[in-house]
Amino acid sequence: MPTVFENFVDQMINLPDANDVWQCTAEFGYNLGFSSCSLTLAERADGKLNSRYLKTDFGDEFSEGYDKGGLIDIDPFLHFACQTPASQKILTSSLTSYPGSSATHQHFLDQLSEGGTKGGIGVPVRTSENKVFGGWIFSSHEPEEAFDLLIAERRHEAHLAGLLAYERMIALGLGHEQSEKLLSCREREVLLWLCAGHRVSAIAEKLGISESAVNLYLKNARAKLGARTREQAIARAIFSGQIEL
Repeated sequence: MPTVFENFVDQMINLPDANDVWQCTAEFGYNLGFSSCSLTLAERADGKLNSRYLKTDFGDEFSEGYDKGGLIDIDPFLHFACQTPASQKILTSSLTSYPGSSATHQHFLDQLSEGGTKGGIGVPVRTSENKVFGGWIFSSHEPEEAFDLLIAERRHEAHLAGLLAYERMIALGLGHEQSEKLLSCREREVLLWLCAGHRVSAIAEKLGISESAVNLYLKNARAKLGARTREQAIARAIFSGQIEL
């Protein structure tokens, strides 16, 4: 029987526009246990941030304030979390998630907190060294203890889903398509085991090869797919049809 993630992948490949991709990804997040979903992409021009794409279920008032009321200028996710491609835990009650942030940025988090959001997972899809950058935020209304459990159990799936959804949006014209080279059988194999949640040591044991060899296959797969991270490589390999779950 297909898993929730496998069903998500099957749906994603055939979606016709960006809004459908967002809706499918949001529903996937709800099924994982998250309360809300947002995708924000910003473009830096003349030292300012302009919204390139925003879709959220935080409501029209928040969207209006983000796009036209200057909230984008104090969004700590864009200013700090998007400096690296790693997914990141976010708490609306504290700026500890964002070293270097200030009370100005806390005002942004306060806007989310007033709507009941306690925290979230930020999933950058393009980092801030790019002209257009941003990513997904899967948010929760649960207390921190329950939220931490949700992150521990579902972070990997949320991260992969966000990256895969953005790859679909690229194909639909939201960004620039990437050209991929074909993966070898072994490269596809290690990506599939990684997607299933196995560590390098476990993959090496299953395949009867060394951990160094596994890391080399993963490095080569990332290079061929133009991916900065292993998770991004998985997303691009799935979307380009080079691996199937």
